[in-house]
Amino acid sequence: MKWWFILFIFFINKLSAQEFFTEQTQGKSTSKENKFQGSRFFFGGNFGIQVGDYTIIEISPLAGYRITERFSSGVQINYSYIHISSFNLSTTIYGTSLFSTYYIAKNFFLRGEYEWLSLESRYFNPAIYQTQKRFSVHSILAGGGYRQQIGERSYLNLMILWNLNESALSPYQNPIIRMSFEL
Repeated sequence: MKWWFILFIFFINKLSAQEFFTEQTQGKSTSKENKFQGSRFFFGGNFGIQVGDYTIIEISPLAGYRITERFSSGVQINYSYIHISSFNLSTTIYGTSLFSTYYIAKNFFLRGEYEWLSLESRYFNPAIYQTQKRFSVHSILAGGGYRQQIGERSYLNLMILWNLNESALSPYQNPIIRMSFEL
């Protein structure tokens, strides 16, 4: 299934390159726009909290770069703390992801993501990983979403993603619904 993700990223990069070269040949771009621009950086992420018998705190900051008006790429750091008081269980999940986003229309986008997470063996699958304290889960996520502008350079993103290589070790089930902010 990993080849689907590679094909998806190749397709998005191909579309982005076509858009860039079309702008060049039509004279829509100046030499200043071709250079690296600090204003093309964006930051954001998501934050979630649930308190009660099941306490979950999630923090996922992200940073990216708008390569063209329609194509961006970036990195996200993921951290989750989980506590279930009825079982006196506490654990953390942490990792990172690399993502690419292609805007097919003003507010609609396609997204591809590679995610690596580290999970604690004794809570998520003690039978398989008896000798390791933690183990890694690699996920290839693809989907799309809607972006709503909430300020001059800030956006609220709502997306639906599917884990293309979902397994019994995945910490979530398909579809994955996410909401994030960008500045």
